[in-house]
Amino acid sequence: MDRVLGMFRIPPQIIFTIVPLGLIIMGDSIIYVILPSNYEFFKINSFIGINSDFWIGFILSINRFVRIFSNVFSVKIIKNLGLRNSMFLATFAGSLSTLGYGLLKGVLLIVFMRIIWGFSYSIFRLSYYLKVYSYEINNYGRNIGFCLSVQRLGSFVAVTLGVYISVRFGYFNVLLLLSLLIIPAIIIVYNIKEIDLTSITKPTLNWNLFYNDQIINIRKNIFIISFFKFSSSFTSNGLAIATITPFLISINKNIFSYESIIILAGIVVGFRWLADIMFGLIFGTLSDKFGRKSNIVISATMMLISIIIAISNISFYISVLCIVIMFFLSVSLETSLDALIGETSPKKEKSSIISRYSTWQDLGAAFGPILGFIVGSYFGISYGYIFSIILIFTSLYLYLNVFKFNYQSK
Repeated sequence: MDRVLGMFRIPPQIIFTIVPLGLIIMGDSIIYVILPSNYEFFKINSFIGINSDFWIGFILSINRFVRIFSNVFSVKIIKNLGLRNSMFLATFAGSLSTLGYGLLKGVLLIVFMRIIWGFSYSIFRLSYYLKVYSYEINNYGRNIGFCLSVQRLGSFVAVTLGVYISVRFGYFNVLLLLSLLIIPAIIIVYNIKEIDLTSITKPTLNWNLFYNDQIINIRKNIFIISFFKFSSSFTSNGLAIATITPFLISINKNIFSYESIIILAGIVVGFRWLADIMFGLIFGTLSDKFGRKSNIVISATMMLISIIIAISNISFYISVLCIVIMFFLSVSLETSLDALIGETSPKKEKSSIISRYSTWQDLGAAFGPILGFIVGSYFGISYGYIFSIILIFTSLYLYLNVFKFNYQSK
């Protein structure tokens, strides 16, 4: 029993680095639920001749596009301020954005708060990656999986308990309450110890997403890992979550009412968060134990099979089950990819590469809904999933060709 528990033991410093994000991210997560249905509270009206529907979508997605720039810029912030001071900055900024949602009104001011959150999240994410990669390489998967679980737990609490509180006591009160989570977050951040940033950070920033600054062998490896991350994020964090309702409607065949489909869609999306919370640590530990390659190949292959069966419309219930299974498999795949990018990145280049790798993830999550709806509007919603199949299959093919079968990262 002690040996089993030891496999899941997380260093306290990693806990101190990820828990503040788990607290502060609640303000961001609750916006996705309360803004679309209560945009009058935020005074999101027609602006510069564009209706409120566009601005709601823009507000909810702008933080991801901001991170295309803030991910790389966060390297400079952490290098200049140090890890702990950067975490203080991210905590203050993230809490400020949450409070701003409650105090400020109108499109421009809410967009500004979302931009602040985008920068804050970039610092949080790079900080916990760098902290994880400062520990033993054979525990990368376990520690990354734990960080993923904590982060998603914060989001899950916000969209369940947080939404309930907002209904009972009002939107301003819940946003004020969530902004006050800065107090325990600051206390936790104070306990964070610095890491040697000079050994993992270059003096100049690099924005090149194709890693042309790296030698060819390293460039090829990290590009394929990044593209794989993009493909998985496109599918599970972008496309499937955003289009789950129209997808279920398209395969319904009059089994359920429209209202029941909406409820079922919410339950299916809830499994996406539960997969991260419950299995991030487990899948990461399995990746450490059995090797990145086997975990990546098995997870990606089963994701492909799950999506193919889901869109084949053999049975409504089988399709729903396969989408849920796909969510769990994506957690397994992404924890292994996160660990592998840490192993593959040269030490001095680590912060630069990880920041760009995170941008690939954000691009996938941002473009998944956009391309999914564009393709769906012309050809049918299932064709968005066909596009994701092509992405994952291409990623897997490239991965198998570059990371040969005799290679096993441990």
